[in-house]
Amino acid sequence: MRNLTAVIYPDSMIGIIGGDANSKLLALAAKKLGFRVGILTDTLDSPAAGVADITEMGALNSVTNLQKLAQFCDALTYQYENIDTSVLEQLNAVNLPQGTDILAITQDRQLEKVFFESHNLNIAPYATIVDIDDIYDAVASIGYPCVLKPIQKGYGKQFQRIIYGEADIAGCKEYLTSGTYILESWVPYESELAIMVAKDADKKLTYMPVVEDVFVDHELFETIVPARIKPAVMAEVQRIAELVGNALDYVGVFGIEFFLTAADTLYVKRLIPGPHTSGNIFNEATNVSQYELHLRTLCHWPLPQIKLLSPAVSVTIPKRLLTDTFTQVLIKPDWHFYYYLDNAQEDNDRAGHVTILTNDTRRTLEQIYDTEIWNPLAKK
Repeated sequence: MRNLTAVIYPDSMIGIIGGDANSKLLALAAKKLGFRVGILTDTLDSPAAGVADITEMGALNSVTNLQKLAQFCDALTYQYENIDTSVLEQLNAVNLPQGTDILAITQDRQLEKVFFESHNLNIAPYATIVDIDDIYDAVASIGYPCVLKPIQKGYGKQFQRIIYGEADIAGCKEYLTSGTYILESWVPYESELAIMVAKDADKKLTYMPVVEDVFVDHELFETIVPARIKPAVMAEVQRIAELVGNALDYVGVFGIEFFLTAADTLYVKRLIPGPHTSGNIFNEATNVSQYELHLRTLCHWPLPQIKLLSPAVSVTIPKRLLTDTFTQVLIKPDWHFYYYLDNAQEDNDRAGHVTILTNDTRRTLEQIYDTEIWNPLAKK
């Protein structure tokens, strides 16, 4: 299924599985490089549908639908993290450079933790939970607070429960309905970090600058580059990225997220199978975007040396703030606005983002809050 040696030239067709905002940005990057784009989307008015040359409409976890897309494409890539690996493995004569190993790891919280443990990486203490008695047994070593999560990542945050003390355990019984769970210690972190890495077919790794991510209500709110961390922490993030990159059977861009405590202790949070929202800041901040890097790996093009052109801050535009930002478009000519014009339904759904290049990160953060649009405390 994988073809890791053939060069794919401009005017070839790149197939994207998924039609979300990041799929749209990937499609636009492909067109910039001279490729044609086909997508498989389960929503007709998805962001990527507006820029694709060919759009297949239907379920993403369908061998038939994937084969329909693949027949037109010289390479396929997935932007949908929850696509069934067994479905991908049934595809015949399809060039899928990424492979499926990374999906198998990232879709199962226990497999992901075992992968990290096998490489001696620091992760939050955890236990496998099947019934409520397992929780009572596990908290003795894990402690409070802790978080109960389904082992499969496809479930939403509504299936996660924070346990602050023994009184909260009994209330978890009604949620233990989807099989196996993970009980994870709550890490008292000061900040969250992420690094995006590109790996090509020759096993060469290229690293993007480490970013600092800010989440509000489990949604990415803000990204800052370079991350405001000590050189020793930066070096450790890069060491882990190299270790994980060399261990993965994968071609493409992937990411690793971290918790950082006040004592500068790093905990690996999760692995990201493909370009990620926090990496959108690199559209302006570096000499090459994460999407171009991803396409270069898929098409067997050489990887450039990554250069940070400017520090930057990127802030998400959720649907509820969409029209509030229009005035800023008129008075902030140096800000880079992206509007996905997609089918965002919920108030917190991502409808765009804005990136600001800066020589003074603190001042730029103040300017963002001075708009009175993005103050996370006021908008929660």
